[in-house]
Formats: sequence, C-alpha cells, structure tokens
Amino acid sequence: MNSQNTEGPMTLFRIFVEDVGLRDELRRIVSEKLEAVSVSYGEGFWKGLREQNAIIEVYGRESLRGTVTALAMSLKKAFGQQAVGIAEHSDRVSYYEV
Repeated sequence: MNSQNTEGPMTLFRIFVEDVGLRDELRRIVSEKLEAVSVSYGEGFWKGLREQNAIIEVYGRESLRGTVTALAMSLKKAFGQQAVGIAEHSDRVSYYEV
C-alpha cells in the first residue's frame, strides 16, 4: 500500500447544487477551479421540493476555502440558482493507493 499522509488538518469541502442537466458544463466549470475533485449525482430537497442534485467534494487545506466559495458562486450564476450550499468538515486525512 502506498500511503501519502498529509501534514496537519485537512478540510473536506462539499458544494451542493441542483443538477439542471448541464453536466458537461458543470464538469468544465469545476475542472477550471480544482485539479482533483469528485462529483456525485443524487436527489435532494430545496424548500420542500425534491430535485436532482450534484455534490462536488474536494479535500484541501483551509486556504482552499476561497476557491471553493468562488466555484460555488460560479455554479450559482451559471445555473441560475437561488442558492448553492457549501459544507465543510475539518479532519486529519490520509490518502492511500491500494
């Protein structure tokens, strides 16, 4: 197993945005701001109504917060959203290749 342990706390950032069906555009916007990121699709609720969503996840130092916020704002504007959610969780993270 190849371990790449990080030094110090890392933050998991998650951006929640409605999946409006423009997935290629979403991938383009996300990849312009972040080098390594995961995008998952699912179902959520906004103001009591069910909607399809995209969840963008990235681990990084707290200094990545500005980039994540700028990305969320870009997605909000590009997809005409009332709001885009950002969640963060700080932790000590180790990455492993198996």
